[in-house]
Amino acid sequence: MSFIAGGYTATLNALALGQTADGFRVSHSEFKRIITGDSFGETPQDGVRRGAEMFVALRGLEYNAAGMQNAFWPGHATLYTLGVIGRLDVGSSIVDSLVLTAIAGTTAATVPATATFTQCILAEGFPVELLFAADLREVPLRLRVYPVAGVFGTQT
Repeated sequence: MSFIAGGYTATLNALALGQTADGFRVSHSEFKRIITGDSFGETPQDGVRRGAEMFVALRGLEYNAAGMQNAFWPGHATLYTLGVIGRLDVGSSIVDSLVLTAIAGTTAATVPATATFTQCILAEGFPVELLFAADLREVPLRLRVYPVAGVFGTQT
């Protein structure tokens, strides 16, 4: 059997994101132009690959972790201040590198020991909701991963 389990730590722009509620979920979707024709109605006959998109999702448990506020309010000098409108993510270099590192002594430490996504930023339209109450302040995040020369990330 080949079960893999174990936690990861994370840094965003080399700043710790702290603990998460249940780890990191890396997801991707493929884009295709499905080819149909009148011979088979709506039956797909082939597909033209049109790219992909990737995201990393997490629920942070440490609101005050060094990198957390930049993760949920990226590219702005001051928290809760709008900043520059019309700025590009990648073109303005406001994307950050996300590095996941497996905790030693777990089976995750071998597959992969590290995963690096060099261009990440809060996903557009993602509703960050911060609880201000007498309970733990979780920070839900969904980060968009942009590719660099066609590569979303690396793992070792």
